[in-house]
Amino acid sequence: MVKIAPIALTLSLGAAVSGLSIPDVDENGVQVAIGFDPTAAFFTTASDVESPEAVEYNVDELLGLGDLIAEPSANFTEAAIAGRAIYGNDDRVALTDSAYPWSAIGKVQWSNGVWCSGTLVGPRHVITARHCTPTNGEKVSVRFSPFYYNGETKYPGSAVTTYIYATNKAGQCLYGLDWAVHILKDRIGEQRGFFGARTLTSAMLNKNNINNAGYPGDKFNGQRPIRSKGSKLLGMGGCASDSPATANVDTAGGQSGSSIWAADNYVLGTLYGSSSASSIWATGQALTNAISSARKDFK
Repeated sequence: MVKIAPIALTLSLGAAVSGLSIPDVDENGVQVAIGFDPTAAFFTTASDVESPEAVEYNVDELLGLGDLIAEPSANFTEAAIAGRAIYGNDDRVALTDSAYPWSAIGKVQWSNGVWCSGTLVGPRHVITARHCTPTNGEKVSVRFSPFYYNGETKYPGSAVTTYIYATNKAGQCLYGLDWAVHILKDRIGEQRGFFGARTLTSAMLNKNNINNAGYPGDKFNGQRPIRSKGSKLLGMGGCASDSPATANVDTAGGQSGSSIWAADNYVLGTLYGSSSASSIWATGQALTNAISSARKDFK
């Protein structure tokens, strides 16, 4: 695995945002990539806040399910992917094509203005980051908006009714298990399409074939989807042999929870944060099995 080098803090959101504790740069120099826009808060009173169910999946039980693969939606015509554009060292460009697979990528918004990114991985299932999930009693509602583009201008979104995440882990597993599956009220994945999921293998490393899309705050203030392609997985391991992973994907605050995938539209991981050496991704068989289990448990 690529060693994570220390980095100075480049994104400061303060010690707390409306009850959310923003993690500082950790001892490995890794910073999470949460976005925050107080003007985007869409609820103002406690009575407006919904209380989704929280469900913990035991990692050992997930791994006991075997080497599962979650298949992507069928019968969706894939949009052509344009050539890679590079502006200096920044490989990210704006998306305007809202056809599949881009229609399955969206914005995860808390009612207090916090935002992250997420990806449909089932009819009502979204993969995002655990730290983009109110697991510490925050009094907020959460909404997922597919292909959010200056608002829900393309497609309607849906409220999150259930959060699923892994049992607590420390060390490298803090990164490797920083995923969550959000269950939506509505089956919008049947209209927008959804990704599959599979775990990494060593054969996937050091190839310029990794895609990413999300809502970084340094591009259009997080109001439009931004994608990159042709990035490279650099290493994996530390929590498990396939988790976490490092990559050279460009990231910024608001991209937490965004997915990486290759040409076949199977999610390989979700963004935790970044250091000066690489971006850090929650990956592994437990993530894939969690998606498969969530599809079965929450139809």
